[in-house]
Amino acid sequence: MAKIWFGRPGTQPDQGDLKGEKDISWCRSNLGPLTFISALGRLPKMPDEETPMPPSMRNYKFVMVEIEEGNKDLKPGYYLSTLTPKEIWEKLQATG
Repeated sequence: MAKIWFGRPGTQPDQGDLKGEKDISWCRSNLGPLTFISALGRLPKMPDEETPMPPSMRNYKFVMVEIEEGNKDLKPGYYLSTLTPKEIWEKLQATG
């Protein structure tokens, strides 16, 4: 299984908003190309932007996928999707 997080610039996945859990096959088919960012146990920080606004006040900009251990398709860790949170949200809503 994989956890799908929406993240704001300058935050870590556990500071984001968990939007759902899906099978790895669903993620590979629906989340666009995934870029490996970090191994499990090392929480990555989302890229930041220059702004005086604190991270908690910013809009969601990233989709981070947390792949758990025990699957054969992708190595465990954190991946960044190339799709926008809006695009992913629509796909999550369509599949329930």
